[in-house]
Amino acid sequence: MRKKLFVVGLMAFCWTSIWAQESYLNRPDLLNKVDSCLRHTYNFSFIKARHFQMELARITPDHPAPYFLEALIVYWENYPLTPEKKASEKFVELMDRVVALSEEYSESERTHLEGVFFDLFGRAFKAMFWADNGKPGKVLPDLSTLYRNTKEGFEMKDQFSEFYFSTGLYNYYIEAYPEAHPGYKALVAFMQDGDKALGLQQLKYAIDHAVFLKVESIVFMSIIQLKYERDLNAAAMYAEMLFKQFPHNLFYQGHLVTILLHQKRFQRTREVLKVMEKQRDPYSEMIRVMANSFMAEMESKNDLKAEKGYESVLEMADRIGPYADLFMAIGYMGLSRIFEERGVSSESGSYARKAAKYTSYRFILEE
Repeated sequence: MRKKLFVVGLMAFCWTSIWAQESYLNRPDLLNKVDSCLRHTYNFSFIKARHFQMELARITPDHPAPYFLEALIVYWENYPLTPEKKASEKFVELMDRVVALSEEYSESERTHLEGVFFDLFGRAFKAMFWADNGKPGKVLPDLSTLYRNTKEGFEMKDQFSEFYFSTGLYNYYIEAYPEAHPGYKALVAFMQDGDKALGLQQLKYAIDHAVFLKVESIVFMSIIQLKYERDLNAAAMYAEMLFKQFPHNLFYQGHLVTILLHQKRFQRTREVLKVMEKQRDPYSEMIRVMANSFMAEMESKNDLKAEKGYESVLEMADRIGPYADLFMAIGYMGLSRIFEERGVSSESGSYARKAAKYTSYRFILEE
């Protein structure tokens, strides 16, 4: 009798363990909640975002998804998230929890797709955080796992559309990055080849079909158009898409304003700044000062006002840190143009060289 009870109990435990691993695939009800949570998160509506995140945590307490969503809320609620902020510890802990839960999901055939996905992107978003803060060394321990999971995602993308994002990024960057930085060609020589055109197609597919990574797909499409394709109009299209969906997101605001300024679309720039006028955080203030300085230089031809503004931008960007490197570069290039106009070539060249240390975007350095 005891033996039978033990066997029955063991079977019940195993059955419970298997079905405790709730899958989000083919669950539109759960994915709709994920989508709502993400949309509120990206638009800085954090109270509403937490409502959906906590509901998912209640329904699927052992799934990586609620922890992943909570980590994103922490990231954007404290944007720009820097290591000295207490919230950064919470963000890293949550992504580590995502990775830990993903390991068990990876071992089950039923939830293997989700296990690989959350392991990959728990590590990837943590790597993004460290890289954005100028600490690439923190990324090294995860590189081999990131590469392995990315390759595995190639075979899973038609089963789980989220993998179109990682596959598209890989196919594009593994070719584009060494082209732009020839010193890395030897490093990627033994890695799987990519295809830039295919990569862009796959990112577009992710924009249309992904849930967890739809917005990130739009972001990277805009960045690729800026940095590698050098197509400001295409970059602006995707940046406008982000701003129209998430008008209160600080990063998307600054991203769009930067592109609009370099397109000389000053009226549209002022419309975006109007949306930002009640924001009183240092990041928003830096964007406003940068935009007004640029327009003073290019539109009003008021070099004295522009010069003072660019100097303020440099001070504000320095206080914010690596997240503001792009604006540091814009400030230095503005000063470079002003001193070139005055005929002070040595000073102009010095500012241009400083700008190049903070960005490789040609549309900024060649303005």
